[in-house]
Amino acid sequence: MACRRGPATPMLALLLALAAPACGAAVADDFGYVRSASQAQGPGPDPGVVVVDARPLAECRERSLAGARCLPAGDLLGPQRRLPAARDLLWLLGTAGLAGHETVLVVGQDPTARDFVAGVLYAAGQRRVQILTEPVARALASGAAAGPGRERGLVREAVFEAPMRDRLLVLRDELRAMRPAPMLLDGRSDREYWGEVPRAVRTGHLPGAISLPALQLRAALDAADGRGAVVPDGSPVAYAHDAFEGFAYLSLLVAANGVAARLYAEGWAEWAADGSLPADAVGYPDPGPVRAGGPPAASVTPSVDAPGPVAWPPREALVAAATALALAAFAAGWWLSGRRAAS
Repeated sequence: MACRRGPATPMLALLLALAAPACGAAVADDFGYVRSASQAQGPGPDPGVVVVDARPLAECRERSLAGARCLPAGDLLGPQRRLPAARDLLWLLGTAGLAGHETVLVVGQDPTARDFVAGVLYAAGQRRVQILTEPVARALASGAAAGPGRERGLVREAVFEAPMRDRLLVLRDELRAMRPAPMLLDGRSDREYWGEVPRAVRTGHLPGAISLPALQLRAALDAADGRGAVVPDGSPVAYAHDAFEGFAYLSLLVAANGVAARLYAEGWAEWAADGSLPADAVGYPDPGPVRAGGPPAASVTPSVDAPGPVAWPPREALVAAATALALAAFAAGWWLSGRRAAS
């Protein structure tokens, strides 16, 4: 898909004024989008093409493109949507029967989940990754060969041997130390970029980052007229909210628009969690509950030294205790009176 120059937002206008006027590099031959499964395989189907279905396992197992291997996006994420360690990731790809030398066609229904799986495969070193823009359900309805998807094994079927494209990834401390500071692209929504929608402990964006929402790139990708998105030149560092959205954003930048982007995978969620890191348009979400049609309710934090509310026992327990005390007092009085009479 051809890229297009021309400002779509004031922030992009500033970015593009600093960038070279020529269009960026063409889409990489080893990473791109296709509009149909037949286009991915061409007139003479490549026996090395492996279909990877990024949908939930139950949907993939029930019906997918013929020969598809099920690799749900959730299998590539840990708690809080964290990425696994590189060793664990490569082992997991081996359980799906991938060795890294195949041409992979990633399909799915949810575009973000599909693009996330494609981005991870590309960064892991998969030789060639193509992404089917057509949803699986539509492809099957239009007559694509179908069959049940194959679930990945409990042990490795193949050893993933392709070298990782680790130069695509930037760590937080590496990003902090970069001099001069790189061009930064923020793939979140405009409202998140400006701090209106909180999803982390702080709102805002990385210092100097340019807003280029993934939704804008996806709309251009899906446009019927084939017009490309407005994208920058250079080699920016891209980020989104977290790794899940970040790798999907990387796919949109590199595969669809030929941007020579690198990815800060952990994104704003990790950056915002460290209060010592600088940010622009910083805000702090109110922790109190939000009432419909009104401001957040007041949140009162009790003092550590203040006593808590008294928890009184039930009425029945109080009556029983009073009765026991009365009987004990009567017994004590009777015993004392007997001792006085004896003396």
